Amino acid sequence: MLIGELAKRAGCSVRVIRHYERAGLLSSVRRENGYRHFDEDAVEHVLRVRVLIQNGFNLDEIRPVASLHDTRARRLVCADVIRLYEEKVDDIDRRIAELTALRDRARQRLQVLVEQRLQGGPAEPA
Repeated sequence: MLIGELAKRAGCSVRVIRHYERAGLLSSVRRENGYRHFDEDAVEHVLRVRVLIQNGFNLDEIRPVASLHDTRARRLVCADVIRLYEEKVDDIDRRIAELTALRDRARQRLQVLVEQRLQGGPAEPA
């Protein structure tokens, strides 16, 4: 199928398809007329990539599990995707903990500053 049909069937733009191809997430074959030709599997593949992106993965994280033609990847994709999600959840948990600690420090400092202002005490550095 041509790039326009793939984009339409996958519900995205031609620009997105080209971006995925440049990023190594999708492959095509050039025909004699210079047009890209994609296999039928490409629709499902683009949809899987889009789900991963919607779930917070970047292209570098997706690339190792995104091969269409690697038979090993086809057999191990579930294990690889599970590992990918486990790593993402761990990263999100770490970031949440960091942000929670930052919010708590800011909240404590805010409370000190408000109390000082109400008491008319000397101003401390912010």
